[in-house]
Amino acid sequence: MTDAYDASDESAENNAKRDEARKLREDHETLKRLLSHRNGRAWFYRVLEKCHIYGTPFMPGDAETTFFRLGQEDVGKRMMLEAVYACPDLYMTMLAEARKEEERVAGLRADEEKKRKGDEDIALLTQGFVLPAPLGHPGHVPQTMTEGKT
Repeated sequence: MTDAYDASDESAENNAKRDEARKLREDHETLKRLLSHRNGRAWFYRVLEKCHIYGTPFMPGDAETTFFRLGQEDVGKRMMLEAVYACPDLYMTMLAEARKEEERVAGLRADEEKKRKGDEDIALLTQGFVLPAPLGHPGHVPQTMTEGKT
């Protein structure tokens, strides 16, 4: 068993401060290594998103979920502040990359929506109709030849 902590022991106090400073340095080094890699930055950003850092933790009509999310937000904010303190340039790089990725995904979704809309328009135009063969196709019958026949 360890002895009880004695606040009057100056060497114990100095050791505790030194240990805390060492752990903080190690944590910052770990964050720097993590954020030095593109995948590490992407992962860190996703974790912060899950902690509702870039959104709101409020869940209308559900106090327990709101309180739970506020706890997640608190942890996320602590992580974010550690990253900003340890390596602000890498944190800003992470934000810029996340914005570019969100723009890329939004563009893909918009293109997909246009394609889906175009497919729906074609489907609506062709439902229930027999379309004539295209011009130049062997089965194409010009309108003037069929107009007089009943």
